[in-house]
Amino acid sequence: MDKIELHAHFSGCIRFTTLQELTIKQFGQNQEIQFQKCTTLEQCFILFAKINSLNLKLEDVRRMADEIFQDFYSDGVTYLEIRATPKKGQDFDQLQYLNAISEAINKAKLEIKLIVAIDRAKGVDEAQKTLNLVKKNKIQHLVGVDLCGHPGIGHFLEYKPILQKFRDLGYKITVHTGELKQQIEENNHVIEFQPDRIGHLIYFTEEQLQKIKSLNIPIEVCFSSNLFTTNMQPDCHPVKEFISQGIPIAICTDDTLCFNTTVTKEIELIKTTFGYSDEFISNILKQGLNYKFKIE
Repeated sequence: MDKIELHAHFSGCIRFTTLQELTIKQFGQNQEIQFQKCTTLEQCFILFAKINSLNLKLEDVRRMADEIFQDFYSDGVTYLEIRATPKKGQDFDQLQYLNAISEAINKAKLEIKLIVAIDRAKGVDEAQKTLNLVKKNKIQHLVGVDLCGHPGIGHFLEYKPILQKFRDLGYKITVHTGELKQQIEENNHVIEFQPDRIGHLIYFTEEQLQKIKSLNIPIEVCFSSNLFTTNMQPDCHPVKEFISQGIPIAICTDDTLCFNTTVTKEIELIKTTFGYSDEFISNILKQGLNYKFKIE
């Protein structure tokens, strides 16, 4: 099977053992993380807050990147798009952070591309800084931008002008939407913008789905992530509807750390939940190769 990963967050794919080690080293034994898998959306953001609270050194970022890429390679993934929000640390700025990830990509045993992530919880000003960073610097392996972050904060329309500027620069666009019921109205604006891919899309109207189908916009399906953060029963996940209606999908992990998963596990979960054959799943994975981000 052609295993590819198109929706994986750098901070959400750090090895648990590495995160625990760095947490204890910086905050003490009494601050160790008490859970190894998120079961709610809020728990995910608590874990992300813990990760973001670490005052990292550049050597830590390089270690994380090397381990993340090795883990995907060990899982049999041949192509990976990793998305990262620019960060600062003890001895590095946002550009050095992204460059450290790019340098690790150069050493990896699989093909990897970089997507810069805009966290909607951090506001438009921070998004503009990310745009300026990309405009002023040539960042190796960068192919696209992702609008992500807490779905209950901010609105797509606030970020639409900045995303358009990224598009004008030649970068591909992916947008998280439909993660909460309250985002159903927001979906309309996202679909109208026609991003190159859409992430999650658990909540939507039939009219919205038909529009996505007519525009042939691929959906990045994060099966385990959606089950844990919504308490949805596996057989109620809309991936079956996407597939039956011929809507292009990519099977993704979202965050291997948060959900204790791998691409292999996600493939197997979808296959067994809906009774798909190996051949059927293999064809879906092959089609996913067409949805990779490429700079024209």
